Amino acid sequence: MRKLTIEERKHYDEHGYVLVSNFFSADELSEINEELDGIEVPVQRSGEHEGFTYQLAMLTDKTKQFAHDDRILNLIEDIVQPGIAIFSSKLLTKLPQSESVCHWHQDDAYYAEVVDSHTRMSIWVPLQDTDERNGCLWIVPGSHKQGLQPYTVKNSGTCRKALDEQQVDLSKAEPVRMKAGSILLFNALIWHSSNGNETDQIRRAFIVSYQEATVPIGRGKQHIVLRPAI
Repeated sequence: MRKLTIEERKHYDEHGYVLVSNFFSADELSEINEELDGIEVPVQRSGEHEGFTYQLAMLTDKTKQFAHDDRILNLIEDIVQPGIAIFSSKLLTKLPQSESVCHWHQDDAYYAEVVDSHTRMSIWVPLQDTDERNGCLWIVPGSHKQGLQPYTVKNSGTCRKALDEQQVDLSKAEPVRMKAGSILLFNALIWHSSNGNETDQIRRAFIVSYQEATVPIGRGKQHIVLRPAI
């Protein structure tokens, strides 16, 4: 099973993220999409959590298998250690012609209120190709090195614990265009955002956040140790 190369690990450490292409097959993506089409996915249609389906890894056997996949764990095991546990999982759906914006934020603005972690990170797996038109992620490379920043609470859009755009430098922000089946690994402190979906097609992203197994809790019952610390 594949692990991060030396160059990929260096990129993650320096920039706070790394993109690995062609990680999942087209057949695997079709199975997940069909699974999501065939169940009553509780996607919120408006408000602060528009488009989010929480506890995704607990919905069905297939979504659980996806989050627990040994290929993912092998890929992240040099980053998340000692051991690997799930902090939380979710599906982010950008509905067709959605204007919903996920504000610039850091995941640890939410996660650190539950528990601290030294290695917490997330995988972001698009189930459709993503670019600027349908709401790909935007990231500020290297921003994770500045630690957890103050935030303000927005009254619209999602990811409302937002960075103060007057106080942070977003000039180096760049879009992360991804093909379906690629996997993005990113630090819980990286500054990131996404815009709306201008297309007539749905855009889904499977997101799982992992942390070292020595951290005793996660997001409620979602917390599960997949690889104990040795």
